Amino acid sequence: MSHLSENANPLKVKNIKDRLTNCMPNSANVEFIILPYFKTIEEIPNKEDFHKDLYDFFNQANPNSTIAILCSPIFASDFCSLLNNNRAQLKLWIAVKLETPFLKKEGLVQRHAALLIFTRYKESLRHTKTRIAYTYCPFCHKTTKDYGGKKHLYHEFGTLMSDVWRDITVNFSSYPYDIVRRLQDLFGLLEYESVNIYDQRNYYRPVLRPAINYRRYSNIENQYPNHSVLINGDCFEELDKLPDNTIDFCFADPPYNLNKKYESWNDGIDIQTYFEWCDKWLNSLARILKPGRTLAVLNIPQWCIRHFRHLITIMDYQDWIVWEGLSMPVRMIMPAHYSILCFSKGRPRPLPGLAHQNHALLEKKAIETLSENYCIRSACMKMRKRLKHKDTEITSNLWWDIHRLKHNSRRVDHPCQLPPNFMYRLIALFTRENEIVLDPFNGVGTTTLTAHELNRRYIGIELSEYYYKLASERHREMEFGLDPFRKNGDAPKAKNSPVERLKKQKYQVSKKVLQLEVKNISKQLGRIPTRDEVAKFSKFPIN
Repeated sequence: MSHLSENANPLKVKNIKDRLTNCMPNSANVEFIILPYFKTIEEIPNKEDFHKDLYDFFNQANPNSTIAILCSPIFASDFCSLLNNNRAQLKLWIAVKLETPFLKKEGLVQRHAALLIFTRYKESLRHTKTRIAYTYCPFCHKTTKDYGGKKHLYHEFGTLMSDVWRDITVNFSSYPYDIVRRLQDLFGLLEYESVNIYDQRNYYRPVLRPAINYRRYSNIENQYPNHSVLINGDCFEELDKLPDNTIDFCFADPPYNLNKKYESWNDGIDIQTYFEWCDKWLNSLARILKPGRTLAVLNIPQWCIRHFRHLITIMDYQDWIVWEGLSMPVRMIMPAHYSILCFSKGRPRPLPGLAHQNHALLEKKAIETLSENYCIRSACMKMRKRLKHKDTEITSNLWWDIHRLKHNSRRVDHPCQLPPNFMYRLIALFTRENEIVLDPFNGVGTTTLTAHELNRRYIGIELSEYYYKLASERHREMEFGLDPFRKNGDAPKAKNSPVERLKKQKYQVSKKVLQLEVKNISKQLGRIPTRDEVAKFSKFPIN
């Protein structure tokens, strides 16, 4: 079994062979709806009636029910963007790996489906504590993740579950046994009796329609002065100065409205005000983008759904890239899924990173991903390289090999700094050399620095004078041959967490011994001990 659910009472399975409109889900259970994998919005049959059938089902469901929908990312985006929160609460967008990936014309290989988890109740999602089994490197046979000498801190079976499931796969032409088994255990609570399965694939078959009718734009492309620039200013004022059809690639990683401590931004404003602000800069980016080029927005899935609702009215959907940004979950179902929502201005051109053959070395490395489950231990990587062992592949729209920056030595003074490999990949995929990359929230310069290294022109706009100066200094360092992403000895002041940073200290007893001591007390008690219990049961003094 690829998962382990603690204290689970596995639910029964009931297959209900009827159309949703004929079903009355009155009891508190897990309702699992299986839909076809729609590749475009145009394939959805009688979309408004289809959505109404789902809405009516939600309204009839028991107030304590959990509703899961297995579908494609484009259907998930469209449906969720129109859903009234009073009907149901979207708790999780889980990305599940496709058993058979497929190549999207003029785009990336499509490698994931969406498993949406809704509840009728507003409280936190109720579920069992579920762990995913460790994976092992097919070359050295050690755990895929290198725990850096801290494996003793982790559970013997595996790590806590995240919202990206790559240990199982789904095939939309067969019955999803693995997902059903996981739902049985994940929601194996006493308040539920069964997982009721509504396979709707025969009732809502994809409709074969003519090719997508992309929006038409003028083919006139305006020129920007042939140089790169960093700008300290308000993004709206600066974007207004740019002519239409000027930029080759726009990337936005906006404040997420999650109360992060940015230097010049209130990241906790009213949600309606936040999205009105987002719509305004999205309009500006769409205006300055050249026809056929891409706008990519990074955000959490729930916020990307709202961006989708606006962008679908002014641009053409291109892709939903899943970025598994955290190297390892650390709590119940850890949100590891960041979304990169890609829209094009009219018909998208073939992706330069895939269409172009003669890549520079940095570009070639950027568009390749480490094949699944291979570890990144230096000894194993060197041996694979020496033996010419094939351990890479061209990236798809599911990214698992790039992680958020965790170590302070790799960060400068910014709370949400992107890893350079993330931007190398995006820029290498969506642009050619000497094209213009624009970031309206450039922060400390990760986008513009990586664009510079890849021989692209860039425009980086940043409101904060402090961050602008940091980015400018890093660009100057690059001109003198220094690596702007090198390790440094200074701990940044800004934090991505409200928890105070611990001071370095020397222990009389080694940290590992103390950690194992607390772990053993936890096993005896069957839970995490309090400070008083550690003092009582430990053979070491509490100090």
